[in-house]
Amino acid sequence: MTIRQTIKQPKHNHHSEEHDLVRSIRLVNFKSGEVATIMPNFGATVLEVVLRSGKNLHSILEAPGSSKDIIENKHFHGAKLMPFPGRTPRGRYQFGGKNYTLKPNTNDRRSSIHGFVCKKPFRIVRTTVSNRRASVILEYIHQGGTKGYPFKFSMRLTYTLGSRSFSCTTFVRNLDKCAIPMGDGWHPYFTTAGRSNRLLLSLPPHSVVELTGQKVPTGRLVRPNRKMSTIALRRKKLDSVFDLGEKRRRVTTKLINPKSGVELHLWQEAGAGKYRYLVVYRPPSGTSVAIEPWTCAPNAANNKLGLIVLKPGGTFRASYGVRLKSRR
Repeated sequence: MTIRQTIKQPKHNHHSEEHDLVRSIRLVNFKSGEVATIMPNFGATVLEVVLRSGKNLHSILEAPGSSKDIIENKHFHGAKLMPFPGRTPRGRYQFGGKNYTLKPNTNDRRSSIHGFVCKKPFRIVRTTVSNRRASVILEYIHQGGTKGYPFKFSMRLTYTLGSRSFSCTTFVRNLDKCAIPMGDGWHPYFTTAGRSNRLLLSLPPHSVVELTGQKVPTGRLVRPNRKMSTIALRRKKLDSVFDLGEKRRRVTTKLINPKSGVELHLWQEAGAGKYRYLVVYRPPSGTSVAIEPWTCAPNAANNKLGLIVLKPGGTFRASYGVRLKSRR
């Protein structure tokens, strides 16, 4: 295993000076050929994960192509969604008896979506390399100067590349003198060889979070399913939020390619105070499937569905990861 850092000059230079260089950290297993690439200057976004299944290597993340696209990342490819994943209508919420308004960042400029950490620079705290794995710890400290979120916190991400696996442990500490609200998530677009309509999706036990047309929860849970369920993605549209329940446990969602026999397993620490929710989205391109571990539902700052409140000095810690398996 080894860790490399590379710096690329974007093709366009009309961005701010702090974004003049696109810097990446690569965790590499030279023996197996497996790789994970992270962008510390852009929210510690995960740009690339290549894992081995049998004799073959698979690039499992769909990512923006150019340096300009990486910087803008309009569709949040591989991004961390902090402090609120999902949509907050008009960016407005109330906490601790006070009203707050987040900066709008949707196309219609009417709502705030997926927080702001995905645009923030992280610093390298530590790197660790052994024969079996390589990991890097990245940190971002928020001093409270963001519109609509004046709360102070620190966030550390530990990314680890192992054999046929990649994982992230998220650690958040409240640095403020008051309680702070938060939610976290990851927004990977998973891809395998071929079109997504040929794949199968296996879901853990769940209930469906009913959504409005604006993808905001109504407050109702519908269609509870107490067993693992497998669905074919052929001609099926998905933009759904699943509640995995309060019980703390590790759950796995599987994306299965019947033709190649490759299975992508996304696991998450679920339950109250962990990654309790799962979001699945099929983009119109038909080339990938977003399978996203979230701690809360959309608009959690208002509806409180999974909202985490950290007391002064309080902490949040939870993990998720992905691994490959082969049926052959």
